Amino acid sequence: MYDWQDPSNFLLIIIFILIVIVLLVVTTVSVIYISYHRLLKSKEAEHHKTLEHEKKLLNVSLEAQEKERERIAADLHDNIISKLTIIRLKSAMGTDSKELDHLLGSTIDESRRISHDLAPPLYENKTLVDVIRSVLESWESIYIVKFYIVADDDLVVDKNTKLQIVRILQELLNNIHKHAKASEIKMIIRIKKDRISFVLQNDGVGFSKNEGKGIGLQNIDLRANQLDAKYKFRTKQDKGTRFIFDMSYGKISHSNSR
Repeated sequence: MYDWQDPSNFLLIIIFILIVIVLLVVTTVSVIYISYHRLLKSKEAEHHKTLEHEKKLLNVSLEAQEKERERIAADLHDNIISKLTIIRLKSAMGTDSKELDHLLGSTIDESRRISHDLAPPLYENKTLVDVIRSVLESWESIYIVKFYIVADDDLVVDKNTKLQIVRILQELLNNIHKHAKASEIKMIIRIKKDRISFVLQNDGVGFSKNEGKGIGLQNIDLRANQLDAKYKFRTKQDKGTRFIFDMSYGKISHSNSR
């Protein structure tokens, strides 16, 4: 019969218990170490992914800025400088003043449009609807523009949100001007309670959804992400394009709370 009270047997039991405790401690420490190491690697991978995403966004932003500079330079050269050159030549040739006046008016309209692209007019002191109306009006010399509003008049939108939405609109209008071959632009905007949404559509040629994202669309994507907004395009070849934008906006406040 096993006598656990025997000193030698008791010592063996103590040693066995100590070995079990040591094994448990080693196992626990190993599990904790492995879990910590995995967590650390996961955080490092997530941090690396975040850095890569930020780097990509920065590159897109810088590329978009460079493309915007090129576009503005092209607008100035093709639409302003060329028209001024024509006006100068026609003036030297003694062209009728009415024709010169028409050319000057067209040049002024084009200059105003480029100016609005660079800096929306007094957007800080105007409502979002007023700024959008001003931007659309700058295109009325080129397109038939229709603008419909469903908005609470006493709602205030913060400066950054206002600017990002206007920049998205400008990018869309410039894309229409460059690619759509449209004659009419229609916009419907809704600002109600805690949501901002709008639809911008044209009657142009549309585009294929298989086409990759150019810099303009990447720029729209970047600004929409900053606003945590959702958007989508609905388009068919030769049947125009519709852009649908929607965002929740908890910072909308009433004018009497300014």
